[in-house]
Amino acid sequence: MFEIEIRTKKGFKNSHGEHVLSDISGIGIEGITEVEYSSLYVIDGGITSIEAGTIALELLSDKITETYICRYEERSVGESLKTESYADIDGSKTATCADSAICPHSAFFVIEVWYKKGVTDTVSESVIKAVKDLGIEKEIKVKTGHKYYLYGKVSQTVLNYIATKLLANTLVQEYVAQ
Repeated sequence: MFEIEIRTKKGFKNSHGEHVLSDISGIGIEGITEVEYSSLYVIDGGITSIEAGTIALELLSDKITETYICRYEERSVGESLKTESYADIDGSKTATCADSAICPHSAFFVIEVWYKKGVTDTVSESVIKAVKDLGIEKEIKVKTGHKYYLYGKVSQTVLNYIATKLLANTLVQEYVAQ
């Protein structure tokens, strides 16, 4: 199983992150100075690292303004992904990065938002169809999510408040804030 993260390249505006930063300020939270946003895709189904790279480059990212990171995970899409810690996600067996200059700066918090198991994820259905259109005929499962890097100083309580107030609809989505 591969987790593919699509990130904005350095030098390009991360509009979604700027919008979230504005929203955080708008609800009266101080201490966050910058927000970076990434799209997440978990693809399960026996694809190779080359196929994961092709999917990331040709299908999921804009070659001009975005780049990607592919992480190999041993879990399957059916397992509860986000009840585990962020450190477990970093424990991937392999990782490749199309642009080594995109790694986030240090001293940040991360909030990941995913659809709950059983909730229809229409984007994932579109990705599955598009992967087949790329000529990758394997039966795959896809799960989509969002990752927010927040820079600044806030408490875990404030992170959870940001997640539930602005980033996740807890009726259909789950989140991890660390």
